[in-house]
Amino acid sequence: MHSMCVSALQHKENRELSERLHAVERIQALEREKQNKEFENLRRSEEEARAKAEAVPSLLEQLSFLHEELENTRKEKKLIEDQAKLYVDKTQKVSFSQLISVYAMSAQLKERSSTITPPAINVNITRKEKEYQGMLKYKQGDETRLLKNLVTDLKPRGVAVSFIPGLPAYIIFMCLRYADNVNNDQRVTALLNTTISSVKGVIKKRGSDFEVVSFWLSNTCRLLHCLKQYSGEKQNTPKQNDHCLSNFELSEYQQVFEDLAIQIYRQLIKCMEDIMQPLIVSSMLEYENIQGVLGSKPTGLRKKSSSFSEDGTVSIETLLQRLSLFFSAMSQHGMDPPLMKQVVRQQFYIICAITLNHLLLRKDMCSWSKGLQIRYNVWQLEEWLTEKDMANSGAKEMLEPLVQAAQLLQIKKKTEADAQGICNMCTELTPAQIVKILTLYTPVIEFEERVCTTFIDTIKELLKDRDKSPTLMMDTKKIFNVTIHFAPSPVAFDTIQIPTSLNLGFLTRI
Repeated sequence: MHSMCVSALQHKENRELSERLHAVERIQALEREKQNKEFENLRRSEEEARAKAEAVPSLLEQLSFLHEELENTRKEKKLIEDQAKLYVDKTQKVSFSQLISVYAMSAQLKERSSTITPPAINVNITRKEKEYQGMLKYKQGDETRLLKNLVTDLKPRGVAVSFIPGLPAYIIFMCLRYADNVNNDQRVTALLNTTISSVKGVIKKRGSDFEVVSFWLSNTCRLLHCLKQYSGEKQNTPKQNDHCLSNFELSEYQQVFEDLAIQIYRQLIKCMEDIMQPLIVSSMLEYENIQGVLGSKPTGLRKKSSSFSEDGTVSIETLLQRLSLFFSAMSQHGMDPPLMKQVVRQQFYIICAITLNHLLLRKDMCSWSKGLQIRYNVWQLEEWLTEKDMANSGAKEMLEPLVQAAQLLQIKKKTEADAQGICNMCTELTPAQIVKILTLYTPVIEFEERVCTTFIDTIKELLKDRDKSPTLMMDTKKIFNVTIHFAPSPVAFDTIQIPTSLNLGFLTRI
């Protein structure tokens, strides 16, 4: 009887170990697929480089042919010039009498032609297109009406899809150019102050709508760039320099609009966090999408109830779809790429902070299999960064504490050498976080041992010289400082059309 029990237990242990092995093989297969893609990209790059190298001799041959053609053209030009000179010399030798006869003949021809009525000819007369100066004329006192239609009542969703990115900012600046052109400081002040108060009012009223906040962050930055660019930037074209402000120096307003952009950015991050927070724990920790490994629950633990039903399960794909919606909206609104990279970096910090904090509070999440699940989800996030060309945004580095926590759950935890390896590996985790994860570590199966107190004491001893930060939980409300990089626009104001749907018929293009 005893031997049958032992055999059953061994069979169960073998089955669990086999399931783990299959899961690890799946992860390795994914890694191999990723490496194959990178190898294929390298191979294509080499083929392109080889093709370019092979094209060089052909280009040199064409260049030589063009040089010969140029030399022949020069010779032909000289020959024509010589012939023209000979012709002029001959005509100068014509006698005076010949000139008189020629004049008489031309007079007779003119007399005859005067008696002939020329036939009527139909000629299409085209109106010369008016050249615009890139300004919008408006009556003094219309600032409130202008900003109500252009800012307060505007629906960003329709504008973002139908019109050029940054259109409201361009319209406001074209009105500002008119106020500057007529040298009216009251108009300039009224227009800029009304713009600032209108944008602030929209953000205060609709600050929970991501599309609205993203739209006005993009347009505020574009208006700031216009104020800088049309104060006489070196990168401008001659046409753009013609559109520079001529009567007022608005550097103080540049600082005001930069402060406003930073304020809107912080609201964007807050709005984004409120939308993402209900998704992060379920998608990063609770959803089990590596089948065959995570079916076993830690010994003695009940499955915690999720805030989402089985029908509405939130997976890592759900989180990635939400990130893609954020990214698509910012792109449509014309947000500057450097600013988008800072937004994505902040998104990934929030994901890491919320996930790690819940891991540190839940014993049922600290297991070998959960570490494997977290590493798979992190890999999915990194793939998303590559797909969106955001790999160099600094977002990947924001996930490092979570990656190290997942590795800590999977690494061997018995000998002193293991303890030293853990200390060397977990550089982005505080000593308090390392000890907490080891303390909460719970075996997935009965035969797996808990981390003994002696091992944890060894870890504490090895970490005593490290920065003694008492921090256990990451600050989920932390917002990194944002930098608004100057991005001049290639758009020419004289080419901008004002859509009738904006109800700005009281503005006149001049």
